[in-house]
Amino acid sequence: MTFFGFLPWIILSIPMKLSSLKFAYVLTSLSLISVSFSLPQPAQAAISCEPGTINRYSNGSLASCTLRQDTTLQVASASGTSNFPCKAQGNIWFDEKGQFQQCQLSEDIQIRTGNSIEQCPMDFWVKLSILSNGNISITCHKYLY
Repeated sequence: MTFFGFLPWIILSIPMKLSSLKFAYVLTSLSLISVSFSLPQPAQAAISCEPGTINRYSNGSLASCTLRQDTTLQVASASGTSNFPCKAQGNIWFDEKGQFQQCQLSEDIQIRTGNSIEQCPMDFWVKLSILSNGNISITCHKYLY
C-alpha cells in the first residue's frame, strides 16, 4: 500500500481536540510531503575529468576535459540511440547546450549510414553533429582536427 493509501486513515485518526489551525498545518504538511514524492529529479550525467583539465563555456556548461576513465556516452536522436565508448586520458568535447560532440574511442564501433556500415577502430576520433531533421551525422577520423 502506498503512502496515499494511508492518508485517509491519518486524517481520520487526528483527534477532534485539535484546533482547525493545527489540522490545517498537518494537512498542509502531508500535501507538501506528497508533492515532493511526485516531482521528478533532474537527470545528471557523470563525466569524470582529470583535475585541471575542465574547460567551460560562458554559460557554465562543460566544453571539454580529459577523461579520467573510459566512459560510454549514449546519444538519442530521431534515428535511434547510439553508444560511444570514449577513451580514458583522451579529451571529450561538448557544445554549448551540453550535447556530446567528439572523443577518442576506447573500443571499435560500427557507424551505419543508410545500408552501409563503416568500421571506426579504437583510438580513432568520432565526431557528432545533430542535423536539422534531428538525426545524427557521425564521422570517424584517425586524427583529431
